[in-house]
Amino acid sequence: MEEFFERAQALEKQMRDAQGDLERSLVTGRSADGTVTVLATGMGKLHGVRVDPSVFDQRDAEALQQAIAEAVRAAAANAGRLAEQKMGPVEITLH
Repeated sequence: MEEFFERAQALEKQMRDAQGDLERSLVTGRSADGTVTVLATGMGKLHGVRVDPSVFDQRDAEALQQAIAEAVRAAAANAGRLAEQKMGPVEITLH
C-alpha cells in the first residue's frame, strides 16, 4: 500500500511539474495567409495577437476576422500537442 501512495505522489509531482512547464511555454499559431500570429501559453492562455499592418490597406474586415480565427485555432492545436507531449493523452471537452 505504501508503494502505491509513493507512486501516486510521484505521478502527482510529475503532473504539477508538467503543468508548470506548460504555463511557462509559449506556442504560436498563424493564419493560412500569414497575416495574423497568435501567442499563447502551453495551457492555452492567450498572450498576444500580431497583425501584419498590410491587412489594414485592404480594409477587408471579414478576411481579418477569418485570419484571426485561423490563428487562434492553430495556437490552440499547438498548445494541445505540447500538453500531450508533456502530460500524455489529454482529452479536452468544451461546454
